[in-house]
Amino acid sequence: MSITPPEYKRSFEDELDWNLLEQLDRVVLQISGFPFRTKQLCLAIDIAVIGLLIKFTANELDGSIFVAGLVIPVSFWVLDSISYYYQVKIRGVMDNIRNRLRERNSEQILHGTQLNVIDRSRSERNSLLRIGDAFLNHSMWIYFLLASADLILWYLFTEDIIA
Repeated sequence: MSITPPEYKRSFEDELDWNLLEQLDRVVLQISGFPFRTKQLCLAIDIAVIGLLIKFTANELDGSIFVAGLVIPVSFWVLDSISYYYQVKIRGVMDNIRNRLRERNSEQILHGTQLNVIDRSRSERNSLLRIGDAFLNHSMWIYFLLASADLILWYLFTEDIIA
């Protein structure tokens, strides 16, 4: 014999929170596709700009090639980090909304969904630590590789090891 939970009737506050939760979910879904496109665009622009610079310098290595090769991935790294930061921030807000719903309704509407949208240790850190997490996380390796390769090649160029 199973016990039927009481029927859930949304209050005005609940309705507002549910709508806000749905809107934030759509925002997070929109932002979450951005990093992949950002990485694709970074590679395409990096290759195109360096190729054009090589042509403009009469197929000779020039310092401008290395500057561009560093500025482009670092710029995209910052852009990608901003989207990562806001994903974490929005998911923390979503958890707060779920907690308000849970508190108002004695957990009857969110029964069995005790997991948070995001780990609280990530969303409740101070801003400086969250910025650091956004800039240095597992999805940023491609920017690190591009910038590192450029710096190594630039060093070799300045030491006349490559010409």
